[in-house]
Amino acid sequence: MYTLAFMQYELITLKNNLNTIFVNSPGRTASTIQIWFNAGSALEKADNWGIAHFLEHMFFKGTPTRPGAKLADDVESLGGEFNAFTSFDYTCYYINMPNIHLNKAVDILLDMVANPTFNEEDLIPERGVVLEEYRRSMDSPQQYSFLKLQESCFTDGYGHPILGSEEHINNFSREQLNHFRNSFYNSDNCTLVVAGDLKDKEKIIETIESYKLPSGNQATFPKFQLKNSSSLSIHNKETRMAQLYFAIKAPHFNDREAVLEDLAMNCLGHGETSRLYQALVSENTLANSVDASTMFMRDGGIHFISLSFPPENLKKVLNNLESCISKTINTLNDKELDKIKNQYIASKVFEKESLESYAFSLGHNLTLTGDLEADNKFLDKVKSASTLGVNYSLVNVFNRPKHLSLQLPKDSNIEEAQKTLNSFLNRLDKKKFKSKADLNSKTKVSKFDPSLSLTTIKDGIRLLYKQNTASPTFVLHAYIKSGLSAENKKNNGIHNLIGRSLTKGYGKYDQTTLKEDLENKSIQLSGFAGKNAYGLIVHAQSEHQDISFQHALGSLLSPNFKAKVLSHEKKLVLRTLENQVENPTHACFEQASLNHFKGHSYSLPILGTKTSLKELRQKDLLAYHSKNLKNKEILFTYCGDRPFEEIKSLLEKNISSLKTRKKSPVKKKTPKYVLGKDIQIPFDREQVHILVSTQATGFTHKDYLYLKIFTSHLSGQSSELFVEMRDRQGLCYTAQPIHFAALEAGYWGIYMASGNDKVPRALAEIRKLVNKYREKGLEKAQFERIKIMLEGRELLSLQTNDDYANSFSVPTLHGLDLDHYFITNQKIHDLSYEEFQAGIKRILKRKWNTITVGNYS
Repeated sequence: MYTLAFMQYELITLKNNLNTIFVNSPGRTASTIQIWFNAGSALEKADNWGIAHFLEHMFFKGTPTRPGAKLADDVESLGGEFNAFTSFDYTCYYINMPNIHLNKAVDILLDMVANPTFNEEDLIPERGVVLEEYRRSMDSPQQYSFLKLQESCFTDGYGHPILGSEEHINNFSREQLNHFRNSFYNSDNCTLVVAGDLKDKEKIIETIESYKLPSGNQATFPKFQLKNSSSLSIHNKETRMAQLYFAIKAPHFNDREAVLEDLAMNCLGHGETSRLYQALVSENTLANSVDASTMFMRDGGIHFISLSFPPENLKKVLNNLESCISKTINTLNDKELDKIKNQYIASKVFEKESLESYAFSLGHNLTLTGDLEADNKFLDKVKSASTLGVNYSLVNVFNRPKHLSLQLPKDSNIEEAQKTLNSFLNRLDKKKFKSKADLNSKTKVSKFDPSLSLTTIKDGIRLLYKQNTASPTFVLHAYIKSGLSAENKKNNGIHNLIGRSLTKGYGKYDQTTLKEDLENKSIQLSGFAGKNAYGLIVHAQSEHQDISFQHALGSLLSPNFKAKVLSHEKKLVLRTLENQVENPTHACFEQASLNHFKGHSYSLPILGTKTSLKELRQKDLLAYHSKNLKNKEILFTYCGDRPFEEIKSLLEKNISSLKTRKKSPVKKKTPKYVLGKDIQIPFDREQVHILVSTQATGFTHKDYLYLKIFTSHLSGQSSELFVEMRDRQGLCYTAQPIHFAALEAGYWGIYMASGNDKVPRALAEIRKLVNKYREKGLEKAQFERIKIMLEGRELLSLQTNDDYANSFSVPTLHGLDLDHYFITNQKIHDLSYEEFQAGIKRILKRKWNTITVGNYS
């Protein structure tokens, strides 16, 4: 047994030959159950591409004792979450469940994988569902770009999409499914992970041993390889930005060189102070983003450099990329390496905040490497790695064959780009790199959670404190009462620009110096802008608490707002706006905002517009933010392991310059919404994006409770919406209720994306569903089930420091009760069926808007 500060795990082979990892975390309210199979797309042959993923879908179609959606219903009725994912090398099915129902979750998951029915009548609609998922991936520039990289340089079972192809999806048979299942879904080829408060462990073991998987052999995977010689491919796509993948073969995860090469690639291109980011983004804004990373497969790996940039910058991007690589060879230093080492260590510390994440790492380790301690052994190698070794490894990396895949906007000149890429690749291949071997009277304590309190530091400035001792980490959120609701057409986008620029330097710290110190200590500092607030967030290990507070609060109170930084951020925002032109999902929800928030600032785009951004100057940001710091209410939220007195003292020290300010009441503005409209937006895509919606209230109104319950009823894999639209009719890959509720207003609707040929049916089915509930509402059993489900979800939702901060902060900032989160849940618990029925029927009788984005006949 391996013991951690708050968790113990052990690996046991049970009587039914099932390898099981038990993770005991006493006191946890959440649990997770995962079963990992050594069965992924790399095992597929040419005649069954995508079958591992398709099989993943079919396992959810029921068992003899839990037919159809009964599986999902049993999970969701208890407040649990149910899902799965398929990769090249494995498939994982999991249930996250309130710990009080842990044994039940074990029973459900094992029933599903041990007794699938794979009924013939489920095949046809599921083909439609998976086909829509496939179409969605084809519409995504990022996924499509990776697919093209696979086609150009991956080999054997890794060279085709995990989803397969349209032809394969449309032709899978029950015989093929059973053959693949019988070959790889056996007790010798899987690992079960059970994590939570295991006080009933013996009972859980009895449940596990009551199920038996087929016997069989362990799967044999092909070695992951890239093609032996350098290669390049170029393709067009409906996008405004170019996307470049630069791929190089990496060693096996357990190889000595793997750690050194992974560190080298991260030193080169991970984070805003990395060599690549400085050369391609910060210094000249040639690119929008750049990142270097490593992906490890079962037997082998791949190094990536990925870039996004305006297509007209191709030559300059490649020249700077080549120059940066050449200059980095043999010159990485101790400071750069220590930064990446600290980030590796921090990631493992933060992982333990979430039981699901920790259990995931154990299952992943054993499945992919056969060693539960693989991550810890890798981390030990990270700690002992030398700068000399990392520099040596980077030389080896760039002396290997290089593979490029470039995605260009649809009207770009591929022939010209081909010449440019060929020249770049030839130059790199010719280079032969060589190595140089107090709580007080002003404090209110929660009636529901004694570790939660709200303290007035100064009039108009408050501290929301929540102690969470699960790990030695913390978050500090700073909220200034403003945001999109305070904007107009002239200054639209100002809060987003301020949020983006807050963390780019303050006082004596310029942008580079600040970023270096943050990344060296793995401190995450970011700005944000929302509907009713803006500010910043810092997340760090508690050992770096003092400097984290200094950097965060210095950035908030004394930002430099350099003209160069503002110009850089403007360019990136404008590029995002430009790219949104080609995004049908964005077009759909942008129109929804215009419909439901007419005459209200919520209708404005959070990023601003080209016109408004053009008029915003450095002096505008400085004056606006300075005025807000002087006059607006501010809430600081701390969630972490340190005592209250220490945090209050540290906060007061860093915000001594802030003066008192008057408390301003919430001034709500009612939108002049538009209803009863049918709006069609042309878009040339495989799918049409559909939103049927009506007006809703903000989250302080009682209607919010009715819609929260109704949304939960229509959410999940056992919901009527999901089962009818997707499983039975195959109209879409995803169908979901949308409940947008901000402080002052909101809307509710049903969203789905369907093939062009399915839109009329999809619209008819949505309207049919709405009409049904408008007339009948929910059955009482359904209503009671949802209340239990919501209670379970709330137990799962508060785990990490950010979970707490996000749940409590915004209501508190806007003058609602400290216990608003708990009171809302209590109101749902106390709500009568009769009141709910009257409320939801009234809401659904409103007029509706229909938005379709795409082309259909």
